[in-house]
Amino acid sequence: MKEIKRPTIIDVARAAKVGASTVSRHVRGGKSVSPAVAKRIGIAIAQLGYEPNTLARSLRVGRSQTLGVLFPHVNNVFFGNAIRTIQFEARRSGFTVMLLTHQEDAQLQQEQLASLKRSQVDGLILVPAAETNIAQVRAILGNTPVVAFDRPLGNALDSVMLDNEMAGLRATEHLLWHKHRHIISVTAPYKLNPLHSRLKGHKEAMEAAGRKVETIIWADSEQLKRELCLALKRKRGPATAVLSMSYSVTIAILSALRDRNIRLDQIAFIGIDDLEFASFLDPSLTTVAQPAEQFAKIAVEQLLKRTTGAKESPVQVTLPGTLILRASCGCDPALSKGR
Repeated sequence: MKEIKRPTIIDVARAAKVGASTVSRHVRGGKSVSPAVAKRIGIAIAQLGYEPNTLARSLRVGRSQTLGVLFPHVNNVFFGNAIRTIQFEARRSGFTVMLLTHQEDAQLQQEQLASLKRSQVDGLILVPAAETNIAQVRAILGNTPVVAFDRPLGNALDSVMLDNEMAGLRATEHLLWHKHRHIISVTAPYKLNPLHSRLKGHKEAMEAAGRKVETIIWADSEQLKRELCLALKRKRGPATAVLSMSYSVTIAILSALRDRNIRLDQIAFIGIDDLEFASFLDPSLTTVAQPAEQFAKIAVEQLLKRTTGAKESPVQVTLPGTLILRASCGCDPALSKGR
């Protein structure tokens, strides 16, 4: 059987009536190619079925044109929106994205980091598992550029994070403004910096108002149902408001309330991290939303700088959240806006 010859960059250049170097610039995403020439090249590529040899190029320039993304999971609105934006921004710059998850498992994270190293990614956007340190990451990745996302990894790396302490403080202050004296905060058992900082902000606001700090650490569904029900139904000073510290905690609280036949309109409720269905609940759920798209754009921008060898000092970017006022906190449901 006669082997079918694959079209080359020279074939494309001849069909488009341009030089091979012009085709090469266009394929790499170069902006020096005029729209008219780019259109001719695009038509020639489509007609010939030309596919760039990315492996050969990566061997030649020592880069894979691939960015690694290692997240805990992808099943919440924040991580989902961030990944979509990362892929878009990476593609605009001629990079593909290799996405892996570690499920908050330190051992799986080590394995996934090793996989990314073998794949020779040019850089990594990492949401580290609990108690991860830079030394563990560097032991596997070496000098591969890393941007810490959502959770810090020390001042030696670029990072993009929410102002978590302010998120906890503002959400609590809003509940206090609604005259709630007894507010229950609920957090997860993970030793994660964002959870710790959000709880710190909550405690600061409560103590400033002269209120007692009461926190439930969610261990399992039955324990959460029991402790939450006791707090909401106790005879002396029942809790009238709940503050959730994360997306997964909010889901667990909603489940616990449903199983104990406690309607959402019987308490005030704010969740840190927005939910894709928050506005469809009855009443709609007030949340503190993270600017996922902005997080992602900054992370990709910083990582691409590092892949080109930029040596400036690491940059730690902290962004504010947006308190999205809906009905569950006691606000007029017609508000439905951030502030």
